[in-house]
Amino acid sequence: MDNHRNPYTFGPPSFSSFLPGSIMCDLRQDGDLETDHMADFSQINIRLDSFRGSSLAQQVSAERLARAGFYFTGYADRAQCFSCGMTVENWCRGDTPVERHIEVSELHPPHQFQRNLTNGSTYNEEAEDMEFRLRSGEVVDESTYPMVPHMRSEEARLRTFSAWPSTAPVRPQDLAQAGLYYLGEFDHVQCFCCNNMLGGWDAGDTAWGEHAKHFPDCSFILGNDVGNVPLAGGTVEEECGSRQQANVRAQMGSYEERLASFTAVQHPIDPERLARAGFYSTGARDMVLCFRCDGGLKGWQPEEDPWEEHAKHYPGCSFLLAEKGQEFTSSHQNGFSGHRNEVLRSDMAQKAIEAGLEPSVVEKTILEKISTTGSGYSTLEALMEDCLNETALNEDPLEKLRKLQREKQCKICMDRDICIVFIPCGHLATCKQCSETLIKCPICCGAITQKLKTYIA
Repeated sequence: MDNHRNPYTFGPPSFSSFLPGSIMCDLRQDGDLETDHMADFSQINIRLDSFRGSSLAQQVSAERLARAGFYFTGYADRAQCFSCGMTVENWCRGDTPVERHIEVSELHPPHQFQRNLTNGSTYNEEAEDMEFRLRSGEVVDESTYPMVPHMRSEEARLRTFSAWPSTAPVRPQDLAQAGLYYLGEFDHVQCFCCNNMLGGWDAGDTAWGEHAKHFPDCSFILGNDVGNVPLAGGTVEEECGSRQQANVRAQMGSYEERLASFTAVQHPIDPERLARAGFYSTGARDMVLCFRCDGGLKGWQPEEDPWEEHAKHYPGCSFLLAEKGQEFTSSHQNGFSGHRNEVLRSDMAQKAIEAGLEPSVVEKTILEKISTTGSGYSTLEALMEDCLNETALNEDPLEKLRKLQREKQCKICMDRDICIVFIPCGHLATCKQCSETLIKCPICCGAITQKLKTYIA
């Protein structure tokens, strides 16, 4: 989706501000980042997506791996740095990706990306890990939100824009709806929930998009209930904006009117789906607006889902929350930071995985359930039944055979068959040759006291 801007920010930035490639103005950038001709993996979101559904992501945070420069190779638990090309495997729960990266690079001069990671002024592994734990729900943020309670009302926020600069490219209505209120100086605004500030707005910027990009951990942006009071009527809006625009939005409150707005418009998304999600056509290419929150989106791809995109970019929309619910909205804000792998961290998902189901199947099944009904599974039995049905429908016989063959392969060399059982943990994971130098189990990292050879019929 097209939601880009380059403002300056105030207050404590999110840890993502320190990532190579960020476009925040105060970031110290280095244009000599090496890529080893792997341009795709020089982007953190591409590296992050490579870990989707992998067993490695269950052992070590995928975000920490990606931030340390690693992407998943697809073999066992082997990860590779996009810049220096070094690989690391035999990961254990609790490993620190940056430290493992440094260990394998001790005999080589540190490359530019590694220098960025180990510079104490720009990278703090402990802080990054805490941010990941907060986003995933492993650690609960007990701060009291909103931080500015007297601005919890959208109407109160909107009234602060009476002296908003007429040359500013972002509308007061959009800023207030995105949780921001005017500080009365230049174009500086502040969030009522997280208390962070933004300024330096450019043409093409969007209030929701920039709030989410620079402060992705804001509870309001994440779709949590922080006491926001949406604008009930159009009185204040008409005082601060265009009466004509208010009338258009009122008219587009009807599904039929929204659908009719797509007449003679060729859009990559089914107009009925867009209209149901609250969008109507502006007539400018594929640009749409929500009749309730006035949030705009363009640059649509055929595979994108209107409800999901609405939740990603405008999670505070009262129409969205009323139609799809808080759980659906939050599920498309948290995650595999995008990223939705965090659904696997729920107790029910973990129990399904422990029962032998593929993590990727469990994740897909839960997300489909939330998308269609607005809520997750209430029982483990229902989740497992749908997962098994999904697997039976989609699994190719040849792929099933290849999967069985991979299960018999040594988890270290990925060539010879497994034949050694480690005692006392009982894991059957390696061939005889690879087991000879091991003192810890590569699966659980438990100490090995005895190695028994076994035979698979």
